[in-house]
Amino acid sequence: MLLARGMPLSSLLVSIEALPFVNWIFWTSLTAGSLLVVGLTELLGGTTRGYRLFMAGLLAVLAGILVLSELNLPPGTVAGSTAGLRRALVLVFAAGALAYLVASVARRPRSLLAVASGLVGVTALATLAAAGGSLSAPLFAGQLILAALALGAVNAAMLLGHWYLVTPKLSPLPLRRMMWLLIIVLVLQLLAFGLAVGTVSSGVLGGPLGWLTWLRLAAGIVLPMVVAVLAILASRAASLQASTGLLYIGLALVMAGSIAGASITYLTGVPV
Repeated sequence: MLLARGMPLSSLLVSIEALPFVNWIFWTSLTAGSLLVVGLTELLGGTTRGYRLFMAGLLAVLAGILVLSELNLPPGTVAGSTAGLRRALVLVFAAGALAYLVASVARRPRSLLAVASGLVGVTALATLAAAGGSLSAPLFAGQLILAALALGAVNAAMLLGHWYLVTPKLSPLPLRRMMWLLIIVLVLQLLAFGLAVGTVSSGVLGGPLGWLTWLRLAAGIVLPMVVAVLAILASRAASLQASTGLLYIGLALVMAGSIAGASITYLTGVPV
């Protein structure tokens, strides 16, 4: 079984207590990562106003879900030491997402607002990691930030793919940028996984949790990397329908990997 060095399994956070935080991590990662990627993409140009408005509306809704998740987190748990700062950051982030929607509708400058708000959301993830629940807060924070970027890149890219169906002359460059970002982040996740297993875990990954950890690596990191490469190759075709279909698969895999990684971290203390 995957155990931390010098720490018995009984001293680790029980799974039922971690569930609300795993849920919070998912919504924060998806929303903050998507807002950050959309803001960066808008700065570089190449997307349509319809796509930007859709993403602004979607992200405002996701930010609302995140606030509800934050307000329903249990008090007095492993994350209690930074709860006040985390909640303040979440509220500022949600306000930024709403402001981005208003600015998008009003055609006001908004790219830097999206990037800044996304960074606030990412900081909230790091704040949660600093509160505990793992044997290495820096590695846990790094994995959460990488998960946010991976979710943001694949989610924004998958949704952008639909605009090529109705705007055939739209340049594929923004979509390719997002897919390359996804690949880079997944490579970094792979390196962080190896670092966590090599320096924090007890060594060989065996037993039920060990098997799940290997599955998290294969299905949540390696396989999405293969899908992203195939999506880039498919983007060379006149139609980007194949790339969009592959990104659906990539989004499902990255989502599953994000949830599995946070769950395994709280169960074992090893931030994978």
